[in-house]
Amino acid sequence: MMKTLYGATPDEIEAFVVGQGLPKYRATQLLGWIYQKNVLAWDEIRNLPKDMLQKISGEIRLTALEPDEEKKAIAGGSTKFLFKTSDGHFLESVLISQKDTLDLEEGEEAITSGRETVCVSTQLGCKVQCVFCASGQGKFTRNLTAGEIVEQVARIGRMTGKKITNVVFMGMGEPLDNYEATLKAVQILIEPWGFGFGARRVTVSTSGITPKILEFVKAVDGRVRLSVSLHSSIDEVRSGLVPINRRYPLKELMSALRRINQDLKRDITFEYTLIPGVNNSEEEAEGVAILAKPLRAKVNVIPYNPIAEYPHKAPTPEETKHFCDQLERRGLHVILRKTAGGDINAACGQLRLDRSTRLV
Repeated sequence: MMKTLYGATPDEIEAFVVGQGLPKYRATQLLGWIYQKNVLAWDEIRNLPKDMLQKISGEIRLTALEPDEEKKAIAGGSTKFLFKTSDGHFLESVLISQKDTLDLEEGEEAITSGRETVCVSTQLGCKVQCVFCASGQGKFTRNLTAGEIVEQVARIGRMTGKKITNVVFMGMGEPLDNYEATLKAVQILIEPWGFGFGARRVTVSTSGITPKILEFVKAVDGRVRLSVSLHSSIDEVRSGLVPINRRYPLKELMSALRRINQDLKRDITFEYTLIPGVNNSEEEAEGVAILAKPLRAKVNVIPYNPIAEYPHKAPTPEETKHFCDQLERRGLHVILRKTAGGDINAACGQLRLDRSTRLV
């Protein structure tokens, strides 16, 4: 049964509307107001009779989240949002603002386009418990609903007045551990009756829940981007960083990724959090190349963003460049992820659920 209109499909909204004794076309109107116009209050809906809205609002909630607080990074580029769920829990989301530029002449630069990416959470906490990620260091509370996931996008767009261009499932939680809600949220984001994002503008990240990876890629017909958290090419090291590797080791993970690449002809990106003294050796670079080259996979290198529970230092720019150079010399397509939002704990791996009321 639907808990909120956010998160509902056309069939679900139609069944609800008809169940209220209303004509079917009202369902299409509601869909448009929710997903295209992102209304967040009943009185924002203009072309439905007030008595009808009063009747509907007495039967179902429109939304599930309430904004609590937001923080903008000092250097700009990232804004972290704290939302409160209807059952009294808190979750974090991040808006990452990027400007793509084109060099005209030496010393002159013109902005040609911009990207506004919402990083959504899929769970309250995370059961995977990667040692360098704050989200998994506290207790796991519950999965988020599809409505709670997509509502993060709607609220951030409305709160900032910005046109959201991309969505990444890289916030709190493991998306494929909350499989059904993640799949439904993706559908709502990319379908024309939903938010209408181009499918390639949505990225789902996974730590490697192998049985669900193939199932998910097939379910979305490979339309959305898949990002796999690698972090090490050595089973022993990866198991220490990403405990789920003990259950789904690299051999099993790579077998699934080869099927995705060879049989389904879909692209794969590896995420690689670079931690000095842990996974930045030449042996690791060679291992990453052995894994990534046959898949023609891109490698996103992410300098480690320190958290209290994992007392390692962030790599220096020189260490990061050296590792990226090693990968590139081995023929890999490497993207260095710029760190943004570290001063507000909004950088990659820093979202957490360790307090009951406020951002830290």
